[in-house]
Amino acid sequence: MPENAAALPPLAGVRTRVPIATIVVLAAWAVCTTLYHLGVDGLFLAVRRDPEALMDGQVWRVISPVLVQPDSWFSVIVLGVMAAVVGTFCERTFGTGRVVVFLVAGALAGHVIGEWWQPYSGGVSVAFCGPIGAVAAYVLVARIRRHRTAAVIGLVGAVALCVITDIHGPAILAGAVAGFLLCRNAVQPDVARTPSP
Repeated sequence: MPENAAALPPLAGVRTRVPIATIVVLAAWAVCTTLYHLGVDGLFLAVRRDPEALMDGQVWRVISPVLVQPDSWFSVIVLGVMAAVVGTFCERTFGTGRVVVFLVAGALAGHVIGEWWQPYSGGVSVAFCGPIGAVAAYVLVARIRRHRTAAVIGLVGAVALCVITDIHGPAILAGAVAGFLLCRNAVQPDVARTPSP
């Protein structure tokens, strides 16, 4: 694929057509979020970030907040569309297995830090920040010059989010670390670029 192509070339061996991980995560999120907005009692309280409950042994709270989005319906719909686009693009680039790792990395980093930075909430956005960070790492590892500036801006932005204690920053950085570890040896030879002079 030419370097100036808009899409990123997939990793070697990736032939994903149906974004299974994206569909499964968003389906579970959509069902639970809909139930929450329909007034199902106790659902959000059972899965949200809650530092006291976590310290009392409710360890599922490091990942369960991805299930419910307590925002307005408009925000839920916009976020769902954006997550579907990001997830589909990333699964076609990295494959389903790697995207599962990136989603878990983003969710864990965002919600674990969120127990201190932004407690008593939840949402799926941090999970999909993991694949975004992985894309940035992939662009830098593969030396895709067309997207290098955007990748660097994304990672610097993630650091800035950490500085202002926004949980999306750690989620993006966790995805970038996972992306680097899982993609550095899987970059196609014709994707890797020599450094510009």
